Amino acid sequence: MKTSHAVLIATAVGAAGLVLAERQNRQRLALHAEVMHQAWIAELARNLELQAVWTPPGGELPDGESTNHIHANRLISFLSVKFRAGLLNKQSLRAQAKWLMEREVARAYWKKFGGFREEEARDRTDRAFNAILADEYAAFA
Repeated sequence: MKTSHAVLIATAVGAAGLVLAERQNRQRLALHAEVMHQAWIAELARNLELQAVWTPPGGELPDGESTNHIHANRLISFLSVKFRAGLLNKQSLRAQAKWLMEREVARAYWKKFGGFREEEARDRTDRAFNAILADEYAAFA
């Protein structure tokens, strides 16, 4: 009887370790993807030719507005990965989102691309993130 309890406990501890390792691996992958994304956005912000390539047909914006959207996307993407990695909880994300939406550039970005971010949400973490940003956007709109 004691042996079966020991085996059961060892199995449970092993399974918990595997779950934790998988979660940590996903967090590392999210952070690594964000590093690449931030580098891409930085390049896009600097290179007007790239901006022109990635602007949808008929989507030309007034001077500077495209760059503003890129910078807002950069910050929102950074907050998203921090939230996904557990570096921000819902309360701290809400404080960051409120600060962000106090700025016209962030509200303009969210008005144009918030719907797309909701369409591309892949799980409840993305949906929770988007809901908090949408709430703070609505508070200032």
